[in-house]
Amino acid sequence: MTENDKTNSTISASTIEKNLNFVNLPGVKYPFAYRNADQPIIKWIFQDEEYRLPIKNFQPKLILDCGGNIGCAAVYFANQYPMAQIYSIEPEKNNFRLLQYNTVLYDNIHVMRSALWDKETFIRVEDKGHGVAGYMTFETTEKDSQSFRTVTVAKLLKDSGFDKIDFLKVDIEGAEKEVFGAADVDEWLSKVSVIAIELHDRMKRGCSYEFFKAISKYHWYFTLRGENLIFVRENILK
Repeated sequence: MTENDKTNSTISASTIEKNLNFVNLPGVKYPFAYRNADQPIIKWIFQDEEYRLPIKNFQPKLILDCGGNIGCAAVYFANQYPMAQIYSIEPEKNNFRLLQYNTVLYDNIHVMRSALWDKETFIRVEDKGHGVAGYMTFETTEKDSQSFRTVTVAKLLKDSGFDKIDFLKVDIEGAEKEVFGAADVDEWLSKVSVIAIELHDRMKRGCSYEFFKAISKYHWYFTLRGENLIFVRENILK
């Protein structure tokens, strides 16, 4: 778990990338940095509110933001749920540096340069032409010079110190196939109250199959917001 949390609290915009833009977003405490290519994501999350949940008085304690990108979702969650602890995981190095920059002033956001997977192993990031929000991860070995360690949902939950995941957000460009097909999926999925997920069968076949196979054992309320499928455990709606 290298590059965790606020390990680079003095990071400046000039050290990240040239030609950054800054915007003051309604309901967001601090200016948000982005590249031109990030504008659609900002619209989807802050304007269209694709992660707004159909739950009244929802007060999550633990949110896992898997596929943190530049921090849009993490910052949205931090402002919507200021009492929650948010763990944001992003594998791509340039996205991760912007994620660090955009979240450094939030004490309840903890960032990690890693990738969610079905087991603790090594992966590499590859650009398959899907844009700055579409980098994919592939399993490799420690000998690969571009490799770094993965993390599992079970490991994140254990390290957080909480006993359940109130909100699991998953946008990981096809790696959901491995995550929801994991041998230990029932050990942690039974402890999840809300899931927001974008499925990527167009990028990796089998994602939907593994996801729906895993969640079908539990009772959910379902809704759709933009490209995100949102599942809420029936017991927390009562």
